[in-house]
Amino acid sequence: MRTDVSPELGGITPANVLFAQVRALAKEPLDGGGAVGETLLSLYPGPLHLANLMLGLEGDLLATAISRVQTPGDVDEHGWWQTLRRMARKRPYLWRNHREAINKGYLEQGVSSAISFPTGGGKSTLAELKIATALLRGERVIFLAPTHALVGQTQRSLAGTFHDYSVLADVDDEHGVGEDVALGEVTVMTPERCLMLLSVDREAFSDLGLIVFDECHLLHPRDDDRSRRGLDAMLAILNLTSVAPAADLLLLSAMMKNTGEIAGWLAYLTGRPCLTLDLSWKPTRQVRGCIVYPAEQISALKKVLAKAGAEYPDRSTLPASVKNKLLARPFGLFSLLQTWSTTDRDDYALLQLLEGRGLLTAGRSKRGTWYLTPNGNETSSSIAAAAATSGMKTLVFVQTTVFCESCVKHFPARIAASQITLTEEEQAWRTLAVEEMGGSQYCYMQLAADGTLRTGTASHHALLLREERELHESLFRRPDGIKVLFATSTLAQGMNLPSEAVIISGDSRFDSEADKMQKLEAHELLNAAGRAGRAGEGAQGFVLLVPSKVIDFDDRNNQISGHWMELQSIFEQADQCLVIDDPLKVVLDRIHDGVTQTGSSAYLLSKLPLSIAGTDSDPAEALLRKSFSAYRAIIAADADWTSTRIASALAARTKLDLPESDRWLEQVAGATGLPASILQQMIERVDADDFSGTTKEVVVGLLDWLDTHPRQLLILVRPESLEEMFGTAYKKLSDDEARGKLALKWLRKLWPIWMSGAPLCEIERAFLGPTANLKKCKNARVFASRLVPDLAFLAGLPGRLVAARLRAAGDETPISSVLASLSAAVREGCDSPESLAVRLHLTRTASRVAARKHYEGIRRHIRPGQPYESIEDTLDRIRTAEILSDFDNIEDLGDSESKS
Repeated sequence: MRTDVSPELGGITPANVLFAQVRALAKEPLDGGGAVGETLLSLYPGPLHLANLMLGLEGDLLATAISRVQTPGDVDEHGWWQTLRRMARKRPYLWRNHREAINKGYLEQGVSSAISFPTGGGKSTLAELKIATALLRGERVIFLAPTHALVGQTQRSLAGTFHDYSVLADVDDEHGVGEDVALGEVTVMTPERCLMLLSVDREAFSDLGLIVFDECHLLHPRDDDRSRRGLDAMLAILNLTSVAPAADLLLLSAMMKNTGEIAGWLAYLTGRPCLTLDLSWKPTRQVRGCIVYPAEQISALKKVLAKAGAEYPDRSTLPASVKNKLLARPFGLFSLLQTWSTTDRDDYALLQLLEGRGLLTAGRSKRGTWYLTPNGNETSSSIAAAAATSGMKTLVFVQTTVFCESCVKHFPARIAASQITLTEEEQAWRTLAVEEMGGSQYCYMQLAADGTLRTGTASHHALLLREERELHESLFRRPDGIKVLFATSTLAQGMNLPSEAVIISGDSRFDSEADKMQKLEAHELLNAAGRAGRAGEGAQGFVLLVPSKVIDFDDRNNQISGHWMELQSIFEQADQCLVIDDPLKVVLDRIHDGVTQTGSSAYLLSKLPLSIAGTDSDPAEALLRKSFSAYRAIIAADADWTSTRIASALAARTKLDLPESDRWLEQVAGATGLPASILQQMIERVDADDFSGTTKEVVVGLLDWLDTHPRQLLILVRPESLEEMFGTAYKKLSDDEARGKLALKWLRKLWPIWMSGAPLCEIERAFLGPTANLKKCKNARVFASRLVPDLAFLAGLPGRLVAARLRAAGDETPISSVLASLSAAVREGCDSPESLAVRLHLTRTASRVAARKHYEGIRRHIRPGQPYESIEDTLDRIRTAEILSDFDNIEDLGDSESKS
């Protein structure tokens, strides 16, 4: 333990000495009072009682101070102390779960951990302490976070704690193909991005000392998850531990139920100890309830619907006169316990939430009968408005982006919103968003004419630009900002916002594949609920679920609808409710059953590393033997499962009969997850000079090649991205050949517009037509956020193939600057190495559109470059052009002054 310096050596007087002095001064004997031998005291009871309380608290409080944590082994003492000082400004004390972890050796090198403290249980504090030990030992840290929003939040938080270190949010591969990936000392990224960078430069990750995976329950497979997120996350973990075997692992999730099993797997994976930290205690409290309606009111409305069904048997919608009668008063049925663990009426409180009655809606069954539906978004918005009027920061979860924006649009009519003036930083984000979109009318947040926000709310969903997301989050965080934020489920993944109330609109979502509503899983609802109340901001949270079915409650007879019992089975659980499974298992089982050419099976096979000539071991086998499912098989003494699944996977890999000199092609195939046959076609096109010329000409060459093989576009670009972009008509096409042709037709039109630096509204106009209502440019947003990253990956393949072939031959000839920069140029929306250099030079403080305008302004001063120059040499030419342009500006200023 750290000790205080004594006053004699220059330290300050200890607190316990001061409290003892106060206690002594608060009492004095009364001379001559009382009987013989008896001493009466004159007391100052207030100061005396307070001093006694502080003395009792002082000993325990000092022992919990974060500044008292002993310096871990092999860590610089001074650096550790400085780190603790910075952390103590926000988190001065450690909770009992923190102290228990540290006492178990959590901070020591070579110790991994699986942590499943509940939401608000202090996982971030422990993560920062572990990260500090790695940085002070001179090791790099990778922090995996599931969403871009959480990547940004985590980077800002870590940068505030470790401001002496480089903390990067993702890595923009501004380097050319063939150059090294430059990681920060701490790099925060999504698992998908990490897996891609591992394929670019595996050795960049070799000096990792710590791998952190936040919200690691996303490893768990989901049947409807076409994004392959679980697979990518598992492959990222396995590949990272393979390239950096000495790195410790830290897996975090409030939802993880099988923490001990996960810890056992991590110990098996690393060959070193792994702690199980799953204390269920947390310093926050939540009251959780759901909307119910009086049984007599619901019974009356059912009769109204039955009568309407008889009177209007052929109508597909109810008459307005009937709709307007569907009114009922919403109540909140709240558990007085942390979970809904009982059915005892005394453990629940029934509270009226709104003054008047709320409007319900009706649906029609396949048999033609009408039934009540909860009108969940309307009800949620009404309650959110009431909460906001009471001054509560309220987060409302809705099921889709459309619902989200609809709620925001109609919210201003519910409350008298105050004017909010944007800060300088918020205004900068707003400016960037307006420039990128091509006008303020295309932004999701609409400001008044004077630039103030008067809607009282904002949205948060996947279609927001990064700058819009930063702006909306900032306005919600501000004490004087908006009170209500409508969000989709992406915000539930670990985001820490100051929400005192959380309203969840619906316990189900529409599954387009199954064409019906599906119940949300328990961990999804509990994760969303966990956003209410945060230690250090508001220790109490209010959670209200608006069920997807109308629940009626007969308080007199203590009877409730059956749907509440289904919800109770979810909310009776603690946060740690999900048994995480291995996403590889079901895929390996399918491969073993012979399904190898489609879906997740083909994807996994393409991601397996290939063996290197001259070596005995197969890295794919080594990787699969380290998987969670292989560990489970060992525990279950089922070695046959492991051996048969691995054998099937290795046998199913597509193999080309390549000469030894071309074996490098298989290595690129394993790194990129693409069939070697496609890569062989590409390198043949490179050799035929089909991918030569300017940046724009190479892109045209890629499209010309794909026109001859349209089906291959769906291998090179994620099919779900194309489906989201091109919609129902695209999905209904008969086969991948037809889908590829349709997508390529549009890519020829839209891709050049993006690379020209035009705003997103121009892409939307080209897609919908010159007279269309562009609204918020949804399609252009999908193009920029979903398709562009895939197109950048595609554009980088020719350069990557050339670089791999040169490396295999030991040839140090550089790659052409066009091919080397092509991926980054596509990603950044540039059409030449020079315009890309301007974009990089101006950094993120300028929008893509503004960077293009700046490039056009200095273009005539940019001297010609060399065809094989590096991006640094191109940047030098841009800096020189800027200086020359500045002289032009001085001359123009002089001319105007002489004329005046």
